[in-house]
Amino acid sequence: MVLSRNPGAPSGPSPLTSGGPNAPVIGNPNTSAPPGGGGGGGGGLSAAQENAYQAILALLKQYGLESLAPALLGMFQDGLSEAEINLRIQDTDEYKTRFAANEQRRKNGLPVLSPAEYLSVERSYREIMSTAGLPYGFYDEPSDFEAWIANDVSPTEIQGRVRVASEALNSLDETALASFREFYSDGDIVAYMLDRERAVPILERQWRAAQITSAARSAGLDSEQALSERLADMGVDRGTAQQGFGTAAHLGETVGRLSQVYGGDYDQDEAVDEVFFGDSGARRTRKRLASQERAQFGGSSGAATQSLSTRKAGQV
Repeated sequence: MVLSRNPGAPSGPSPLTSGGPNAPVIGNPNTSAPPGGGGGGGGGLSAAQENAYQAILALLKQYGLESLAPALLGMFQDGLSEAEINLRIQDTDEYKTRFAANEQRRKNGLPVLSPAEYLSVERSYREIMSTAGLPYGFYDEPSDFEAWIANDVSPTEIQGRVRVASEALNSLDETALASFREFYSDGDIVAYMLDRERAVPILERQWRAAQITSAARSAGLDSEQALSERLADMGVDRGTAQQGFGTAAHLGETVGRLSQVYGGDYDQDEAVDEVFFGDSGARRTRKRLASQERAQFGGSSGAATQSLSTRKAGQV
């Protein structure tokens, strides 16, 4: 196992240092810190206690566990030995949550990682994600790496997954990819491919929006980011967008010509609003122009009669 320093070692409580299971935080585990007295230490601690307290507190801050400072101070004030303090800290909910993957590793028959090892692996994961340009919020918290550490997934393997995802960019539809890059980054795409299930809340909306923009341009129209994301939020997919923008392009051209003849304001923007959002004002304008055209030509079918008049509002 790549993450295991010693795969054959027995499982045990995760130490606060890299000195092995049950290693003391600092100092001699067989000595008890004398109860408070002279020496000028804070909280009634002796100078020796104060030094040990500050050293352990510095470690806890590295782990993101500075919230344990009051409990740590109380342990020193109670005269506990550093070995006892070490075990009590490991038994806190905060410590167990911070190094949560270790419990699953133990259940999986894997040796637990020391905090130093655990943090080193997290740091490697984070550097890989950062180098790949993955978006904020995607694998940048300790809880994000828990499953990988629990299952002994090495940074090398994660690097390989990112590389494969990056290479997969070359297989994407060029038009959709170009649209995506206008709004977002390649790191967003890699994140989407790297772990689609995790990325969905962050990235799927972006990818659909890019595909919608691509569909609009294929129909000779334009779709700004705000419109594309609005349609994506409505659940519009690429196929629906292609159909809708095709209809909107036709209406924008034919009804737009009628508005120039008979007056009115109906262009491609109004057509998009009618097709996708069921805009009643745009629909009334189109029907009025169609009626004027029919009257002009004695009831014969004009350019706009085969439009969306029989469609439901918003139907594509």
